[in-house]
Amino acid sequence: MAFAQRYSAVAIALHWSIAILIVIAFGLGLTVDNFPKEIKGAVINLHSLIGLTVLVLSLARLYWRATHPAPPLPQSMTPIARLAAHAAHIALYLLMIAIPLIGIPTLLYRGRGLDFGLFQIASPFERTPDIYRPLTELHELASFALIGLAAAHVLAALYHHFIGKDDVLTRMLPPRSPS
Repeated sequence: MAFAQRYSAVAIALHWSIAILIVIAFGLGLTVDNFPKEIKGAVINLHSLIGLTVLVLSLARLYWRATHPAPPLPQSMTPIARLAAHAAHIALYLLMIAIPLIGIPTLLYRGRGLDFGLFQIASPFERTPDIYRPLTELHELASFALIGLAAAHVLAALYHHFIGKDDVLTRMLPPRSPS
């Protein structure tokens, strides 16, 4: 199977959509207590809906990645750097899937449901602090780990672009139109 030199438009769209949604969800999660009480429930619902969207898009991205190979890494990368890149990508995918999966029972055991606009899903559980508190901590810790790993991912891409002078960063950017 031949490898493309850059990611496909679908992979690029999924990558950047997921990245933007993660930043928004993280920001909402960090600041939810700063919102007025009247809209706090709507902010939590929005955070949850964004998290579900990240989950769905991450699963779609995994499927796309499995059926459309990534461009090869630069030959100049050492075996250790290749292993680190591979491990970081696996960890990113695991966290992008695990965090929403932890968030769902966290939300439901808080006695909250989801409002999709056209329909709502009520929580089938009573508010159970003994369950949702540790889940909340795990959800938060995993979220900080994801943001930290994503920051390292960005720094690695910038390193490749500015110091390594290779195409690792540009192959995940939308193609430039000819001037």
